[in-house]
Amino acid sequence: MTDEEVTEWQSRAELALAAARVGGVVARAYFRKPDVEIEWKKDDSPVTIADTSAEEAIRAHIEAAFPEDGWIGEESGVHAGKSPYRWIVDPIDGTRNFIQGIPLWSTLVACEELLEGGATRIIASAVGIPALDEWYDAWLTGGARCNGAPITVGDTDSLKESMWCFETRSWFVGQKLAPVFDHLMNETRLQRGLCDAYAHMLVATGRADVVIEPSLSVWDVAAPSLIVQEAGGRYTTITGAEDLRAGNCLVSNGHVHDETVRLIDRLRLS
Repeated sequence: MTDEEVTEWQSRAELALAAARVGGVVARAYFRKPDVEIEWKKDDSPVTIADTSAEEAIRAHIEAAFPEDGWIGEESGVHAGKSPYRWIVDPIDGTRNFIQGIPLWSTLVACEELLEGGATRIIASAVGIPALDEWYDAWLTGGARCNGAPITVGDTDSLKESMWCFETRSWFVGQKLAPVFDHLMNETRLQRGLCDAYAHMLVATGRADVVIEPSLSVWDVAAPSLIVQEAGGRYTTITGAEDLRAGNCLVSNGHVHDETVRLIDRLRLS
């Protein structure tokens, strides 16, 4: 790691945060508007003009600064670049919350570096919760912040004393994790159905201790992963592997991570 690299990462984090704010402004203009039409994608997830318009605004903002970078957007797909960087964007993470008028939706912007040998790493990211005016950012080795103030995970060191967040039991059932869900509902201190990136930011700020997401995509995790890690937490698959494209994730304050991995391994149905 060189000073030049860190400067580059910080510059890209600042751009990620600015782009998230741009996208957030566009999305908020449609929030709680009764005439917003909802369409359903092939994976049975909803999409609205707010999603597509916000992504277009984010992409335009980033391409003005780095026109040769690659792009992965939930709504616009994959576009190859000519540089060793690509941006991974989810304009509205939590569209179901958005269309229900619930303010727990996020704008996610991450920058990924492509390394030799095919490896990658997230080097800068931003997570905006526009309806709550919470804006998170991080760059590799630079710590994490919310609205400019440093953040850190909590120090809870057992699942029994943890606050656990999830999306819905049906997603656990679909991935043969129903016994894990039922155990955690009974054996943790607090349980909240507050998932998507908002719950990940609860972990990053010490307000929650563990999140399990059985089914998701890379644009759901690229941005929040770096923020949680730079805040002192851990962000892996449910088996403890480092893979943002595995389709699931386990997010924790770090202290209860291994205990949670062991629990999943013990209770997951074959």
